[in-house]
Amino acid sequence: MRALETGTKYPALHPTFHNRHRSLKKKLCAALLAASLALPLAPVSAEEDPRAAVQLPADVAAAFLAEMRTHMANLDDVMAALAEEDFEAAASIAELQMTQGHHRWASMAKQGASEEEIAAAKERFKARRAARDGQMGDGQMGAGGGQGQGKGMGGGMAMGPGFGRYMPEDFRAMGDVFHEAAESFAATARNAASPATPEDYRALLEGLQEITMACRACHDAYKVEVVR
Repeated sequence: MRALETGTKYPALHPTFHNRHRSLKKKLCAALLAASLALPLAPVSAEEDPRAAVQLPADVAAAFLAEMRTHMANLDDVMAALAEEDFEAAASIAELQMTQGHHRWASMAKQGASEEEIAAAKERFKARRAARDGQMGDGQMGAGGGQGQGKGMGGGMAMGPGFGRYMPEDFRAMGDVFHEAAESFAATARNAASPATPEDYRALLEGLQEITMACRACHDAYKVEVVR
């Protein structure tokens, strides 16, 4: 990989990048603060684990932990691609393996779907999710014309078929930050120049850190407990 020149003065990143970075951090901080309220206030010994427990059936816990290991492998693959200056590969890994609905996008890619077809499917997925969140968050008109029950389960968070339906609201919020950060990173990687500039590398590393920040925050706040 081409070494960066020493003493280089890095140009300022575009304001849109900083706004996105601040937005993701705000979301993560809000979720982490809410999760921390459930943690014990009294001092704990080194042997104790004060993190909030997410209780899962044994089969779900095994599948969920396997999913987390897969994300670690994906992160390693992303960093390997960056080291080779293969920004398209890094973007593809993040987009197909780490964004919201990633199992579906990876399956479509394996079946030969084009980037345009996957992008169109993602837009339809986002639209359905936004509509569902709006219905759960704002209340709906009942059959008799009366107003619905207001905020739904999870404060408007979607309750799809994935692991999220087993998780507390704040955990799901952190998961959303992770997926959003992966999508933002993919866009940043695809926008990198060839050859990449110091500004590109700075944006890529900040985008990657947004992903790992979400991982770290979630692991700091929660642990998995198997329900026997």
